[in-house]
Amino acid sequence: MRRLAGGLALAALGGCASWQDAPRLAYQCPHELRFEARLYQDMALLEGLRGHAVLERVPGAEGDALHYADPTVRARFGLGLDARLVRLDYTGIPEPVYCQHLPGADAPAAAVRASPRLGPRPPPPRPDPDAPVQTNIRQGDGRNGPG
Repeated sequence: MRRLAGGLALAALGGCASWQDAPRLAYQCPHELRFEARLYQDMALLEGLRGHAVLERVPGAEGDALHYADPTVRARFGLGLDARLVRLDYTGIPEPVYCQHLPGADAPAAAVRASPRLGPRPPPPRPDPDAPVQTNIRQGDGRNGPG
């Protein structure tokens, strides 16, 4: 009975963790291009047909728009009258690309907001087992015998 209760508790916690995750926001761009974004307080995760990108939040951005960037693209979410547009500025493309948020069938057309939690970070890398280890043990530099 305790195992069943423990399993149900773990399942409930897992459900809460996924419930608190940022919602996937679908965007439609010119030329039938689409991508999905998950917005967090410190990062934005973008997923499209050509891969994914992790953009860090730009601190001190002006206005109500959410600003995220990496070395190749700058994204400004929450633009327009309904705050449903995003402006993408790519380093290799001279003109900005504007995309519109497509609300789901079950979600009303609401303004785009960041999730109140921090984004998922990968765990730190494991230490290299073959890396040299520094110690304070000395070998062969003096007398090792008694006396």
